[in-house]
Amino acid sequence: MDGNLKLILGLIWTLILHYSISMPMWDDEEEQEEKAQATPKQRLLGWIQNKIPQMPVTNFKSNWQDGTALGALVDNCAPGECWGSDFC
Repeated sequence: MDGNLKLILGLIWTLILHYSISMPMWDDEEEQEEKAQATPKQRLLGWIQNKIPQMPVTNFKSNWQDGTALGALVDNCAPGECWGSDFC
């Protein structure tokens, strides 16, 4: 992806749509109100952090340069489906 933010976000959005995220991320009502005010980008980053807590993903540029975060995310969504990653 060479750090191309639009390609990275597009790929992640495609994964989200494909695997139909149906469970709410936040259980507390107070947290839900706070997160409802977050931008879509912030909510997506929060979802990713929830899916791969072992990876320190804090942004959509530098954290995606080497492909390990993407491999971990794919492995979390579809275990055993990715290739060339330590997470498979």
